Amino acid sequence: MSVKIDSGIRSPETATRPSPLEAYESRLSEVRAEISELVQRDNRFVRIRTAIFIAAVGLGILCIGESDLVSWWWMSVPVAAFLTLLPFHQRCVGRLTRARSLQAFHESRIARLHRVFGNDVADGKEFLTETHPWAQDLDVFGPGSLFQLLNECRTQPGRRYLASWMTTVPDAETIRVRQARTQGLRDSLPLRESLACVPSSADWERAESLLRTWVREPAQPVSWGVLIWSVTIGAIAVPILAMVAFEVMALRWLVLLVLLQTPAVIMTRRQILHTAKEMDDVDAALRQFSQVIELFEQHMADEPTIRDLQNRLHTETETASRAIRRLSKLTQWLNNSMRNQFFVPVAWACGLLVLLTHLLECWRRQFGADVEDWLETVACLEATLCVAGYSFDHPSDIFPEILDQQTEFSAKQLGHPLLKESVCVRNDIELTVDKPLMLISGSNMSGKSTFLRSIGASLVLTYCGSVVRASQYRTYPFQLGTAMRVSDSLQEGRSLFFSVVQRLKAVVDLTLGDRVVLFLLDEILHGTNSHDRRRGAEAVIRSLVERKSLGIVTTHDLALTRIADTMNGLAVNMHFEDTIVNGTMTFDYTLRDGVVERSNAIELMRMLGLDV
Repeated sequence: MSVKIDSGIRSPETATRPSPLEAYESRLSEVRAEISELVQRDNRFVRIRTAIFIAAVGLGILCIGESDLVSWWWMSVPVAAFLTLLPFHQRCVGRLTRARSLQAFHESRIARLHRVFGNDVADGKEFLTETHPWAQDLDVFGPGSLFQLLNECRTQPGRRYLASWMTTVPDAETIRVRQARTQGLRDSLPLRESLACVPSSADWERAESLLRTWVREPAQPVSWGVLIWSVTIGAIAVPILAMVAFEVMALRWLVLLVLLQTPAVIMTRRQILHTAKEMDDVDAALRQFSQVIELFEQHMADEPTIRDLQNRLHTETETASRAIRRLSKLTQWLNNSMRNQFFVPVAWACGLLVLLTHLLECWRRQFGADVEDWLETVACLEATLCVAGYSFDHPSDIFPEILDQQTEFSAKQLGHPLLKESVCVRNDIELTVDKPLMLISGSNMSGKSTFLRSIGASLVLTYCGSVVRASQYRTYPFQLGTAMRVSDSLQEGRSLFFSVVQRLKAVVDLTLGDRVVLFLLDEILHGTNSHDRRRGAEAVIRSLVERKSLGIVTTHDLALTRIADTMNGLAVNMHFEDTIVNGTMTFDYTLRDGVVERSNAIELMRMLGLDV
């Protein structure tokens, strides 16, 4: 598939649009005004319903005390008034709930624009693994992470899909397709608002297990003989139950119906119990899933790659949203038939246990083969919309140019996406086959680690098909490997140096794969003496470069900067520095040519009150 990607240059129309902050604040102001109006309307409904209730109680007292003067039929007036008012009040409450969801959405987006992260957005920490090549070092998951910055998913499969994008390396064409889809949904703020209004569900673990495993099992519809018997008895039971309720017939007739249904239930008990176990407490998640699907089905998209995904949500007979909604309703009925002690006798007598089990098995036979594709499609659309939302929030950022064969990483004015724009200092970077290694020296807190994370985080965003914070950006889809946050482990009996070496070994092992590695090593081999550090670091770096890898190594040990002299022109020295004026240390976080000329460790210790 060939896709065309916008280079990031904004058209005059785009340039004249309101900023994302202005758009969110304007919409938030409208929503707050709507909430204020709906709250007042809701209060009026409550007062009216209270008055109706008081009137009904008063009429009831009159009917009891003055039955010869006041008829019980008068109670129909407040009852009719209540029933007439109820749908209007419910509509008001529904609109108020939606408006409050919209308020929370826009407040969350504004907070994230200011890089303020709350607990209202999932941070993906369940997807973090300690052995991943870059996730822990680059703040991919956890509070204040890249995942939390992007995440707007309503379903667990969507969040898992987004997490997989941030932790795996796609090929160049896959990245371009993701970029095209991101552009296609970039301005879909109404869709993002609607998605934010879909109620959350905590039952996704069981629901996803149902959708991924139950549907794969062979369907087992109830045999026709048992089904016809049960449905016939159930059809007879409906009018009899009505007559029993109005005391036209004796209760023993209901008992007789239950006994007549018992053979059908016994013959299908294994199917009923198995289906009920699989369907336990998943109807809410299924209902949420159908609502999410419906939003994507109804969205009018111009981008062909988006339409291709939407087409996968249609079968020859039905849309995915209607099919999942029907599954949710059948599941809800089955749960009520098995659990609600007041409804169980009715469900048994009417044959609902047998009928619902049969209908669920028929659903599985009809749609089971499509469910896995629906899950993947909706998860992909949710993840894409998250990336599109981030791209909408950063109109001055650009889509990276993806290189197919040329192993190069170059960027101008590259900044870290998790920093506020007002404090983000940008720098240029270029790594090529001719100059694959950059050694960065600098004093403590000068910006070395942040610069490495800027490069790594921008690559993670690139994998997702997102824009990056840069004015120019070209990259090959590298296999990323980092060694930054390394610590010892008392429980596992690991020393700091052992953990460092273990992590470096993992980065070197990545070069055995098919894809070219981009390595980011922060304070390489800290935890050992200077002599061993110099010798070990040079061996590791030389091994990585000889295996055609590109990367950056930072250090505050100036002895390591001399490694560049032994690399036959393949390495370049750069540095960050600080300035001390009148006892105050300042940093400009600007990358400069050459080796840093001094360290700030002693001065920093003095500033903190140590006598050195």
